[in-house]
Amino acid sequence: MRGNSLKGMTKVYRNGFFKGFGMAMLVSYLFYRHLLFSLLVSTGYGIFHIFKEKREYWKKQQNEINLEFREGLLGIAAALGAGYAMENALGEARKDLILLYGEDAVLVREFLRMEKQLELNQPLEKVFLEFSERWQTEDIGHFVKVFQTAKRTGGDMISITRLSAEKISEKIEVTREIHTMIAGKRMEGRIMNIIPLAMILYFWLTSPGFLDCLYQASGRGVMTVLLSLYLIAFYWSQRISTIQV
Repeated sequence: MRGNSLKGMTKVYRNGFFKGFGMAMLVSYLFYRHLLFSLLVSTGYGIFHIFKEKREYWKKQQNEINLEFREGLLGIAAALGAGYAMENALGEARKDLILLYGEDAVLVREFLRMEKQLELNQPLEKVFLEFSERWQTEDIGHFVKVFQTAKRTGGDMISITRLSAEKISEKIEVTREIHTMIAGKRMEGRIMNIIPLAMILYFWLTSPGFLDCLYQASGRGVMTVLLSLYLIAFYWSQRISTIQV
């Protein structure tokens, strides 16, 4: 598990740096046409972009475990209905998850980790709480709170797990519908972000020397203003298309 995690993070660092470096190199060179300056800016942005890539990777992992958690809860509910204790129901649910997502699935590894903690006689509530704190997702957090309350008051765990799975399913469907509705607008935003860069490149290729005045000392200020406006528009296009459910 640790090897897979280390490999995944190494890929995140590598991809994050080179994606940021490539984007910054393209934009800065088109706006300033100064190789050394572009290299310095691109290296700095590449390092910064690593943190952005880590956040995106973490969000992707959270979305993935939320999707798997729905199936995990259904597996736990089925095992509880068959007479298993919660401690053993985790193992049964993990077997179902392996069939659905494979042994490398995020929740499969988490359930295995939780089982090992229980084998060391750790309290069930503490194991679930640590699981919730590791992932910090709303769905898992709500379930753990309800689970802890039901455990203390003797609530119906089968109904609670099934109801939690249903609520997560509803949220996932709403999220998918929203993403489908705004997918076209996101594509339009990407195209609009590319057009200014494509126009500069077009003038470079078809009319060499036409933009030379903007790359002299007197034109640097104009290009800086244009670049600032472009970056603001790019930032807002990203924010507008990002909707939290």
